[in-house]
Amino acid sequence: MSYIILIGIGVVAIGLFSYTYKTYNAFIKLKLDVERQLSHIQAHLKKKFDLIPGLAEVVKGYSKHEKGTFEEVTKLRSQWGAAKDLDAKIKTSNMLESALSKLLIVQEQYPKLKADRSFLKIQKSIEYVEKELLRERKLYNKRVSWYNMQVQQFPSNIIALLFGFKNKEFFAIEE
Repeated sequence: MSYIILIGIGVVAIGLFSYTYKTYNAFIKLKLDVERQLSHIQAHLKKKFDLIPGLAEVVKGYSKHEKGTFEEVTKLRSQWGAAKDLDAKIKTSNMLESALSKLLIVQEQYPKLKADRSFLKIQKSIEYVEKELLRERKLYNKRVSWYNMQVQQFPSNIIALLFGFKNKEFFAIEE
């Protein structure tokens, strides 16, 4: 009888170990997927923010009154590059988006700027990168949603708690 109990305990222990092993590795995979997708977003944001100084230079040739906006763009671009965590990057990204909007509004005041080839080329490049960013953000948020669901669902939430897996933040841009 005691052998049967020991075998039963052994089977349960092996089952628990197998589940823990499988779930832990699934969390690692999901976490790496989220991090990889975040790096895609950051690469696209970098592309976009690398285009902004060129846009600022073209606009500067038409508008001497926008000096503050150009300086703000340069400063924010540096801050974005130096930001260490996701919250800081998102906050700086939102401020850069606002500065970019100001630059694009200037075109309405200068009809010649609307026809400038350099301006149009940079504007088209920014629009393309924006579409790519939207796609990457959606994929990131989808992966975060799946990861967070696994962190919160029973019984995988027990493994998440034991090994320190925490919910990830969604990538939300202020409008």
